[in-house]
Amino acid sequence: MTRTYLLFALFSIFIFTGCNDTSTTTLYKPKVTGKKVDFLGDVKPILDKRCVSCHSCYNSPCQAKYSSFEGVDRGASKEMVYDSTRLFAADPSRLFIDAQNTFEWREKDFYSVTQSLNPLSVENDSIMGQMLRDKMLNPEYVAEYDPENDTLICPSNEAEMRKYLKKKPKHGMPYGFPALQKKEYKTLMHWLDQGARGPTQTQQNKLTNPSPKALKEMRKWEHFLNQKDAKHTMTARYLYEHYFLAHINFKAAPKEFYELLRSRTAAPHDIDIIPTLRPFDDPETEKFYYRFRRIHSTLVHKTHIVTEFDDAKLARLNQLFIQPKWLETPHRMTYDADISTNPFLAFAQIPVRSRYQFLLDNNHYILMTFIRGPVCRGQIALNVINDH
Repeated sequence: MTRTYLLFALFSIFIFTGCNDTSTTTLYKPKVTGKKVDFLGDVKPILDKRCVSCHSCYNSPCQAKYSSFEGVDRGASKEMVYDSTRLFAADPSRLFIDAQNTFEWREKDFYSVTQSLNPLSVENDSIMGQMLRDKMLNPEYVAEYDPENDTLICPSNEAEMRKYLKKKPKHGMPYGFPALQKKEYKTLMHWLDQGARGPTQTQQNKLTNPSPKALKEMRKWEHFLNQKDAKHTMTARYLYEHYFLAHINFKAAPKEFYELLRSRTAAPHDIDIIPTLRPFDDPETEKFYYRFRRIHSTLVHKTHIVTEFDDAKLARLNQLFIQPKWLETPHRMTYDADISTNPFLAFAQIPVRSRYQFLLDNNHYILMTFIRGPVCRGQIALNVINDH
């Protein structure tokens, strides 16, 4: 009799435990909904709140950047951005710079994190979906959280995903943080099931196009930077090499931010970016133009290095660089590496007082470019600076 009761108890535990596991699994496989999930209205706020804090650097885990749809669509990579043991330089993979569309990123071996790994699966079993689901099933697990030293495995197919979950159980996303709320999770899973679509064309245009007020200011500044005489040319080069990290705000359009780029095309044509590694690298074309591109990614503190442009700033630059007599007859300098990497040689013709006063005028911005930037492991980035 005792043995019978023991078997019955064990069987009951098995049944109820199994039912509990099944219900938990079912709970986190949301039923199909007819409601269309909007990326900007429904998905992006969740990514901004729960994902972007880690996935917004050059060296985000697996290079997955979730601060814009373009980053989500680009997906992940197995390549390490920073590797202190690497002897040779790796090809850069800067979002919006080194490739311009999904096809070009796939050519660079980036793979989707939103597409189902098994095309026959009824529900979306993408990398993102499985990572989120694993966290939902293990919401309290935060042990072994060591993001600086943890070797990140970047699964790219179904077999690698199974291996990852087996080798690193309970390492779902958000890694080391609380799980998503059930509503947030269901929203993302519905979005994945619906094809993980991005903004509509109308929404994208609103995100990326400048407002009329900003456009007016942009044209004013582009005219100043792209004048062809040597004095303006060298002044523009000097300014670009200091402002290339800036989030530029035209005071006339206070809620918009822009980056200064070199382009093969002039306005009003679309920007054809010259993707050099450094701002002082040779653009390898005789004609290029300084252009402003609107920033539509989520603004994060570590890269939001703001400087303001207005008529007073433009007048000040004219006063510092254009009006004074230069130390030498203004002339264009080569981009030869021995010259361009040393600003004391490249800009020797510009009056010392002008350069010094520019740095004083912009001291807070200049300081921020040393303290902040688009990397998560600052020490590695610091060690590769060329000192003169």
